[in-house]
Amino acid sequence: MENPKNTVFTAIEINATTEEVWSVLTDWKKLKEWSSSFVGISVDQLVKGESFKVYFKNPLNGEVLEFERVCTEYEEGKKFGWSGELTSHGFIDNHIYALEPTKSGATLFKQEDGIHGKHSKLVNLLSKKHMKSMYEKFNIQLKERVESIYRYTRNG
Repeated sequence: MENPKNTVFTAIEINATTEEVWSVLTDWKKLKEWSSSFVGISVDQLVKGESFKVYFKNPLNGEVLEFERVCTEYEEGKKFGWSGELTSHGFIDNHIYALEPTKSGATLFKQEDGIHGKHSKLVNLLSKKHMKSMYEKFNIQLKERVESIYRYTRNG
């Protein structure tokens, strides 16, 4: 686990099963239809230890940014994560997306992003609030997308 001071953590409960949330979250080709930030990856399937590209939309100008990442965690239906340089200044990003079933049959969706490297404390101080806001927005967008798709099948 990352140093908590260098980690951004967000979570949201989604009224759907983990399988339903996973199917929306990992439908890489459709991310850009509902996410205003994380808009895709370069592979159809993540494989632990393998490299891939991840695409994010720049919130300032809408331009799509591309980052090289390595899959550091992958458990089908439960979680995936990656690591890679955040900038050319040696900052390393460790991002994890995880799903946990709740007792009520819903899903707790969690994001954790740790940044480390030289001067990472300064970077976190400057960007933590912005990152947390961006991740919370993604969480809400995922919740809305999943619940809009599965609301009718779960309620008859």
